[in-house]
Amino acid sequence: MASNAEKQRKIEQRDNLVNKILWIPIVILVAVIPLIMYSALIYPSDAKVVDVLNATYIVELYANYKATAIFILCILMAVLLFLVFDKNKFKMDRMIKIYIAGGGLFLIISILATILSEHRSVAMWGMPNRAEGMVMVGCYLFMMTYTAYSLMKMDNYKYLIGALSVLIIIMTIQGALEYTGHNLFTEVEFFKNLMISSEVKALGVEGITNDYVAGKIIGAMGNYNYVGSFGAMIVPLFVTLTLLLKGKWQKVFCGVIALCSMFILFACGSRGGLVGFAFAVLAGLIVFAKKIIKAWKISLPVALVFGLIVVGFNFASGGKIFERIPSLFEDAKGLFASTDENFDYKEYIPIKEITHEDGKEKLVFQTGTLYIANNNNSPVFTDENGVEVVYQMDEKGVFTTADPRFSGAVFAYAEVSGKREDGSVPTIMKLTVNNTPAFIFLFDDEKGVVLADACPLQEMEIKEAPAIGFKGKEKLGSSRGYIWSRSFPLMKDTILVGNGPDTFALYFPQDDYLAKWWAYNTPNMIVDKVHNMYMGIFIDNGGLALVGFLILVIGYLVQCFKLYAFKGYYENREVIGVATMLAVVGYLGAAFFNDSMVPVAPIFWILLGAGIAVNFMINKERREMAERLKTIA
Repeated sequence: MASNAEKQRKIEQRDNLVNKILWIPIVILVAVIPLIMYSALIYPSDAKVVDVLNATYIVELYANYKATAIFILCILMAVLLFLVFDKNKFKMDRMIKIYIAGGGLFLIISILATILSEHRSVAMWGMPNRAEGMVMVGCYLFMMTYTAYSLMKMDNYKYLIGALSVLIIIMTIQGALEYTGHNLFTEVEFFKNLMISSEVKALGVEGITNDYVAGKIIGAMGNYNYVGSFGAMIVPLFVTLTLLLKGKWQKVFCGVIALCSMFILFACGSRGGLVGFAFAVLAGLIVFAKKIIKAWKISLPVALVFGLIVVGFNFASGGKIFERIPSLFEDAKGLFASTDENFDYKEYIPIKEITHEDGKEKLVFQTGTLYIANNNNSPVFTDENGVEVVYQMDEKGVFTTADPRFSGAVFAYAEVSGKREDGSVPTIMKLTVNNTPAFIFLFDDEKGVVLADACPLQEMEIKEAPAIGFKGKEKLGSSRGYIWSRSFPLMKDTILVGNGPDTFALYFPQDDYLAKWWAYNTPNMIVDKVHNMYMGIFIDNGGLALVGFLILVIGYLVQCFKLYAFKGYYENREVIGVATMLAVVGYLGAAFFNDSMVPVAPIFWILLGAGIAVNFMINKERREMAERLKTIA
């Protein structure tokens, strides 16, 4: 007996050691990877990428090295799993089969979209500024599966909580500095040198001051919307743990992290994050409805304290935390407001038409029509009646006019880095309208003056993209109305299989310049993401891939509601299950307005994997309990 007991003890010790080793890469993925910031210098090989991004090279700080680290870690995780995999510990039941079916469909269609993509390299590795191609999609699904396998007992969840807590504390410190107008990476030379590579410095890039704005939090995630998606997960997670976990010190610890999480969410300024948080609150109210009603004398004070904390944050920030909330309601109101069927956005932008006629470029302003002709690489300006419009050129090559019809239109010669095939240097002229950089014109010996693209320098034309919905409402949701209305027509071609993961920017009608001018107050905005994760999956991966993803997440949420909703009492393991579910709901809610991105998505997929494992263990325990009771009866 003693020998068997000793043998069993050694087996348990070995299993515990193996389990801890399995969790090391998960902890790194959660606590370390989101903090990586290092400049990547990328020269796109796809000509379409160069054309869309208007650049022969890209300097990117937030995604590429994170993606590289994730890929390396996933390889190590696969090796670990191969070495220690125990089929007896593999979780399998009816719901797991549903998750496998959904995730499998998502993966297979995404792979097919990559193989069939016209831009296979981009579909495989992602856009230079995003790095979320097929490789990352595979990594996400693998880390979810790996986490679901590695969470073998409820005690393992502490590793995830610990890793998240480290990340949240660091982001809170960094965020507090940013929020007050200070940043280590822009003000301290040591940190600048850590982040900017020598090859990037050689290009003259010295820092990232343009990315950071006082009163918002970006951190190492690159965009306050991604911080919002992160906040929409961690606030419901830690608030739920704080309120319902049994154990004084557990409550205190989670409460401190919850306060830090709330600061991150409310201070980042992301409306998408607030929407995700609202979804999580609604789900929480439904799940805990019975408990809230039964213990209303406690529920009301808790709600009051939470409200006071939020108001306190707002007061301390000088009202900045609440300043974007009214715009949410304004956008919601505007969405359902009636629109004039005859509305034409072209009547609300400075230039409503640009065409090429008889060697001249025709610009139709709201106040008149201006023609530009080529006279030995010098511009000649006339109006619609053929009368010369007098433009004076100064010593810097800048053309201005006193004619009130076109006084806001300023032309200027611009330097060109490239040459023609015959060795000659082309002449180009930039147009600025009301201090907004607008267009470039190329002087051509044969065609006269033509509208041109900057990189590569070539003739281009303005096209009007097909649109569905949001007429006159393109500015809603920080111009998401424009993006979505021009993205809906793309979906008819991706009902089954998409254009390729992370290729959205290459298929979006980037030449819809005049509509962009209306939506963004500049015609030169590059639309590189759809600002809706579900639409992004539909267009990039395919409609069937979205079906697979929805089977996965909806199946998980349905199981959660069956396990946890309308209970009067919750054990700690059930509290963990609910908290994880609400974190997933927060992210999925924010995803209606935000995209999947490398800095945040791994945390979502790891939480989803952890939630699947927790549900499996609780469901298995309940089944076993029911069988024992049936046997006793």
